Amino acid sequence: MARHSFSVFRQIPNCALAAGFLTLAGFPAQAADVRLAAHRAVYDLSFLRGTGSAAPVSAQGRIVYEFTGSACKGYQVSFRQLTEITPSEGEPRLTDTRSLTFESGDGKTLHYRIENLVGGQVASTNEGEATRSGDGSLSIDISKPMPKKSDNDVDAIFPTAQMIRSIAAARDGESTVEMKIYDGSDGGDKIYQTLNIIGHGTKDALNDPTKTTPAMKDMSRWRVTVSYFDMAKSDSNPAYTLSFNMWENGVSSDLVLDYGDFALKGTMTKLDMLPEAPCP
Repeated sequence: MARHSFSVFRQIPNCALAAGFLTLAGFPAQAADVRLAAHRAVYDLSFLRGTGSAAPVSAQGRIVYEFTGSACKGYQVSFRQLTEITPSEGEPRLTDTRSLTFESGDGKTLHYRIENLVGGQVASTNEGEATRSGDGSLSIDISKPMPKKSDNDVDAIFPTAQMIRSIAAARDGESTVEMKIYDGSDGGDKIYQTLNIIGHGTKDALNDPTKTTPAMKDMSRWRVTVSYFDMAKSDSNPAYTLSFNMWENGVSSDLVLDYGDFALKGTMTKLDMLPEAPCP
């Protein structure tokens, strides 16, 4: 169910404890100055709204998100989302999404494994890797659920690069950014066009764990809304929309996960800054 693309957690996206620097070809020079903090964050999920007869009547859950690594060793993201959804008819259903991704520090390769469980039983497993070439194309090698290889003439980037590019754009005063994103979700063969809407920056403290975390003191943040559009479909409606506070070190808070017919709110309940992994 959840997009782990943005370091929301991503994703949804991540100071004193920095994970390192990242320089990406074709990105603005200021992206090289973005420092991502290794951290673990926990979010409680609650039902925000529902629309139409297909929408659930209630939902609750939790997200645990951990970001570690460095530009020289690469970046690892561990993500888990438990959600109990009560439909308008029938019994509540518990879904459990677990993912582990590794992205190289140069932004050229992504390895991923995503497992979805429903009612405690494995419903699907996505596993594979993707490689960005110098000519702006993307090669995808899926091992699960079914072996499949494809070469795509699309200059898509990966989740950590997406966060870095967004922070750099926010620092530079940009209000909208478009990017093509690949994260291995939805079977591993979909590439999404994203539209980022970036609000004005602020350093005002929030009433959540960021307020009492020394590394977050006086740090800039922006309210960001990211809409994901399936490039294989011609309609103009996003497949998924994620809103959150994007902090300058990649930490995300105050999430809104909008699935179309219903939306969930993610409230940060815990934030741990993890040990630094500096490059030589």
